[in-house]
Amino acid sequence: MARRGQNLGVFLLAMQMMNIGVENIPPVTLITTILQIAIFLELGDLFRWFPSPSHVCISAFNVWDRKEWNRIVLGSLYHAHDFHLYYNMASFLWKGRILERRFGTPYFGFLLAVFTVLTSVVYVAISIALSEILDDRSYRMTCAVGFSGVIFGLKVLVTHYSPSGTQYAMGFIPVPSKYIFWAELVLIQLITPNASFVGHLAGILVGLLYIKGPLKMIMDSFLQPSDYRRFYGGGYSTNNYSDYRYNAGYGNNNYPGYRNDRYSDYTGGLSEEEQIRRAQEESLRGTRNSERLYPDLDELRQRRADRFN
Repeated sequence: MARRGQNLGVFLLAMQMMNIGVENIPPVTLITTILQIAIFLELGDLFRWFPSPSHVCISAFNVWDRKEWNRIVLGSLYHAHDFHLYYNMASFLWKGRILERRFGTPYFGFLLAVFTVLTSVVYVAISIALSEILDDRSYRMTCAVGFSGVIFGLKVLVTHYSPSGTQYAMGFIPVPSKYIFWAELVLIQLITPNASFVGHLAGILVGLLYIKGPLKMIMDSFLQPSDYRRFYGGGYSTNNYSDYRYNAGYGNNNYPGYRNDRYSDYTGGLSEEEQIRRAQEESLRGTRNSERLYPDLDELRQRRADRFN
């Protein structure tokens, strides 16, 4: 298979994970990443489930018209090529570490499963709506693969639980943090036309449904978020996430064989100094935001002091 011979992205992802330290990656984030690597490499009996994009990609035609419900999950876990996998998983590792720490491992696993299914369902619903409203059947036929829709949903949550301020879309365009995912939705589409705009939009809508709609209340009725340290006691640092290159998921109705060589810059994570500075600013404002995203502020201060002693 061609994919087996194009594994530079897999190698870079493995190096990234070793640079972080596998022991510092929470369980659900680690397992999800390894699973998607194994799917890409067709390890074990996985080839039976993921033989080609045309067998797993998500479209309204395949899911709704043909009733192939398994694509709702399988399409999100499949990546078209090694750098598609690398960019998505590099971004997911950062977001997963933050959110799994906040919610606890059991709840984050639950949230990830719900977001994966709902993002695909919303994608199908939007595709059907566009097809009917615009009288254009191509919206029902367009197929997408990749985890980036779910990642956009997680981005909404990370932004919501972060202190307000300015973030940089593509690494250099200043945007108020509450609008960062909307800015990235548009900019990624301009830079990478093959990216699945509908897939990314679906992820954002699911994220908003969680923070502003009834989804969180419904999920919390089944399982409550827990203190991260009860389930995962590893260290935490965002030092290794100062400069990511991020690739959006693909959506294209010309499977297989599509490709795109342009990728967008994505800056994720804050240095320890930046975390401390932001937390102090929020404290001076009399808010509790520093406790929301940076629960180990004392640990960060001590780590910085040790480094300079």
